[in-house]
Amino acid sequence: MSIRLCLFFIAALFSLQVLASDVRYFPGPAQSPVDIQSKLVMNASGRIVFPGNRFFKIGFDSYVPGKHCSADDKEYFVCDNSDPLFRGANANLKTIADEDLDPREFPSQWDGSKNKLSPKDPNFQTVRVKGNLELEPGVYYFGQLVVDGNLKVNGKVEIHVNHLSVGYNKKFNHNGRPEDATVWVHADDFHNGTDLSVKLSSKSSFQGYLYSEATVDISSSGQIIGAVTAPIIKMGLGAKIKYSPLALKYKLIMTPKNTYSSSCSRVPITFQVSDPEGNVDKDISGKLTATITRQEEYSCLSTSLTSSCLSNPTTVDLSKGSVTLWLQSNADNTVNLNAEFFNTETGKLFEVGGRYRFAPVSFRVTPEPAKMVSGKPQFLSLQAVASSSGSCEVVGNYEGIKTLAIGKVKYLAPNYTGDVEAPENIKFLNVPLDKFKLVTFENGLAKDAFKIQYDDVGQVSFELYEFDLSEIEPLLPQNKKTVDEDDRVRGTAFLDVRPYTLAICDTNASNKGHSAASDAFTYAGAPFSVNLKPVIWLDGDKDDESKINLWSEDYCSRPSTPSFWHVNAPEATVTIRNKARIAFPVLGSSTNVEGAVVQSNIDAVNGVYAFPSLKVNDVGIFKLRSKVNGRYLDMKVNRGDMHIGRFYPSHFSLASASKVSPGVEKAYDEKANGFTYLGQPFEGMFTVYAMTAQNKPVKNYHRYLDAGEKASFTDWVIHSNSHYPYTGQDLSSRWSHPELPSVQWTSGPEGYSEVSIGGLMEIQKSSSPDGPFEPVRFAVGVAQSDRDDTDFDYCHSPDGTDCVNKVQNPQSTNFGAEFGRGDFLFGRMRIEGFTETQNLKREQTLPVTVEVFNGSHFVTNARDNATNISTEAGVAQKDVLFSDTTVEADRAKIVLKNSANEVVQTKRVEKGTSVFHVIPPNQDKGPNREQFRFWQKLGAPTKSGLRQTWLQYRWQGDSFNEDPSAIGTFGFYRGSDRVIFKGEKNITLTGE
Repeated sequence: MSIRLCLFFIAALFSLQVLASDVRYFPGPAQSPVDIQSKLVMNASGRIVFPGNRFFKIGFDSYVPGKHCSADDKEYFVCDNSDPLFRGANANLKTIADEDLDPREFPSQWDGSKNKLSPKDPNFQTVRVKGNLELEPGVYYFGQLVVDGNLKVNGKVEIHVNHLSVGYNKKFNHNGRPEDATVWVHADDFHNGTDLSVKLSSKSSFQGYLYSEATVDISSSGQIIGAVTAPIIKMGLGAKIKYSPLALKYKLIMTPKNTYSSSCSRVPITFQVSDPEGNVDKDISGKLTATITRQEEYSCLSTSLTSSCLSNPTTVDLSKGSVTLWLQSNADNTVNLNAEFFNTETGKLFEVGGRYRFAPVSFRVTPEPAKMVSGKPQFLSLQAVASSSGSCEVVGNYEGIKTLAIGKVKYLAPNYTGDVEAPENIKFLNVPLDKFKLVTFENGLAKDAFKIQYDDVGQVSFELYEFDLSEIEPLLPQNKKTVDEDDRVRGTAFLDVRPYTLAICDTNASNKGHSAASDAFTYAGAPFSVNLKPVIWLDGDKDDESKINLWSEDYCSRPSTPSFWHVNAPEATVTIRNKARIAFPVLGSSTNVEGAVVQSNIDAVNGVYAFPSLKVNDVGIFKLRSKVNGRYLDMKVNRGDMHIGRFYPSHFSLASASKVSPGVEKAYDEKANGFTYLGQPFEGMFTVYAMTAQNKPVKNYHRYLDAGEKASFTDWVIHSNSHYPYTGQDLSSRWSHPELPSVQWTSGPEGYSEVSIGGLMEIQKSSSPDGPFEPVRFAVGVAQSDRDDTDFDYCHSPDGTDCVNKVQNPQSTNFGAEFGRGDFLFGRMRIEGFTETQNLKREQTLPVTVEVFNGSHFVTNARDNATNISTEAGVAQKDVLFSDTTVEADRAKIVLKNSANEVVQTKRVEKGTSVFHVIPPNQDKGPNREQFRFWQKLGAPTKSGLRQTWLQYRWQGDSFNEDPSAIGTFGFYRGSDRVIFKGEKNITLTGE
């Protein structure tokens, strides 16, 4: 991207930042930026003028007071430099680097127009205005701008420069509007050395707003019409700054601006900061100062209806665009009020209120303010009260039948004024159309004087006054100058009105899911939407603030309360409780409501609060609760519970711990996969969960009691082919494992609903060698579906993510989920014997081989590095068939040796083979022949407790329960004619 284009975007961004709130940088005619050492140097005849405003301020650290300021450029007074906080915002400008500028000078080195520039033209190092130059609207960056002619702007222009110079009697933005031109001078005094960054020569004129990081020098008779913000401003003889205030983008609104009330009452006055569209800006916070300017010695402000009085003036925090103060007066008087608000975004805002009339004897409602529910008729009682020596008392001698008239109704919050009409009007149910009523007072109290109803919400007031039937015009002539001296009893009734409840409407799930059941709503964990609607009270509703069962009737068709979501309404938060209470099954668990569950009361669209993506992560029917957080106008809005559901499982899934562990671990398998011999016990387990759409287990599924509400399961095992979904030979009848219980669904250790088995398993040998079974697949599947036909989420291809492999039940066309797999082999252990007839002193071996059936015959299992052989007593057995000696020490010894040729008792085979070493019988005492049979007792445990019965074989009989053995012979010995052991080498034709 070119430098020019980069600067264009930077400039555009800066412009948006600055122009969004110019008043921050130019709060008055002349000031310095905040947090900078500053001074104003004035010649005796220098002038600063703010037309029509005698009470303006300037803002510098140093200024020698003199009569330099004026409101009309005729009468001069000492400038007010007393406020250390009166400063412009600090823009923190940085010097524009040479590499970011075009080195050419305009117009001498420019081939384009000599008298007009636009933001698309280069960022010239120097621009010299010698004749007339026009600037098109936009943002400009120059190194220096030298005005030796007249410069005109054709709309809003923002100019960024390092240096600015306006020559003798030359004009910048001559005959233009100051608000159309803003100049930002980036270079400071340190950068410029002795050269001034801003020089306005004698009799020069600058119309616009000038912000400088360096000294601004205004020579004799030079003038700025607009404003200037700089750390140092020097003004020569006759130099002048004439302020042209920027239009404020924000307003401070005071509501109400006048009242007539009892001196026994406090009047709530709300201060709000509105944006250019007239809406309360809830992003604005700052300090508000309210000052009572009339009868302040008898009056005060407080922060609540009951809190203590504050000193005058009163400074409080205004947050989220609004704050309410309570005005009271303990005397028969009229109060005026001024307010001032400030933050760096808005600048200073002002507002004036009054007259607030406090009468010596007046009416008030009791309690005050009256607390009401929208749509609900309510009687209001009146008191005639008077203030005496700071205390409020009921006027007991105010008695008898009085004719009271209803005056002006005011809608305070939200504030409906001018041409904006309130959506609803207060209904005076027991007052004739001519707005007056006979009311009986006893001891200053008129009980249930007025019956009123308001079908909206917020803060409302209406005026009351005594009415003389002889008057032709019933309304009090408020415009008379003698109104303060009117001796009739009057007052203002203040009402706070809340919505009855928040109805839960338009519950909808975009995806109902796979269930065809009529009561199914959507999957647990799937998104659904609801709308909340503030509604009015109707006859027959509750009279208290207790919870409402919204499912009992149609609340959604009721009239709503539009003032609740008005942008200037009292602040409230609309919420769906983040905990969904279980309704059914009755012993189920409650769960959390996920998603955005909180909205501001002004966020309604078309009268409802949309919650478009909520989730409930369990199954069942739940109570969804709507509520207004905290209290609304110090009242609790009735909470509402609505049944929502039924939520049902998205699918079944297997716990990650579901598996089959091979009898021979991976570490002892030459292929590093692990395998298991037929007849060898192995660990296996599976746990089935009912899952949400987000693949999380649920806790309520096992709580269903009726038949058909829950699925039941069966399990099986097959020797599968390679095609997916997997099918194959049924091995289930040979599978010994823990059975599924009669009550399958239970609560697991973490509370999740589950079906689970686990423990030792075994694939039994058949009546003859078979296999190999590579692989065997273990599966669990639905035997009886639930009402929603929930099933596993099967992978489209093997071993996918967040799914289970699909295995067909060999007894049906149904499928299930693979929870384990492995290679299962028919194995045996074989020992070979020897015959040594020549050298009876030579050591011999008994080779050991672990073999597996390959489908046609036995072969060495080269994968096996796990099987143990041992010389431990009870495992190794040597039966002596013949010996020339009876001395056991002189007979042959059978030992095991490790790789270091050390004698050990037990060792593992390597790649399916090993050897026993046979130390020959002692020949030192003469020829010593010996013949023996050596056994490995696979049913006897070694010291480690391991039995290896799965390697037994049917060496003589029909059952696979015989241990391997072999004959060793030293010398000539024919052996028995009656029994031939298959373990004897070269005895059988097969060589076994």
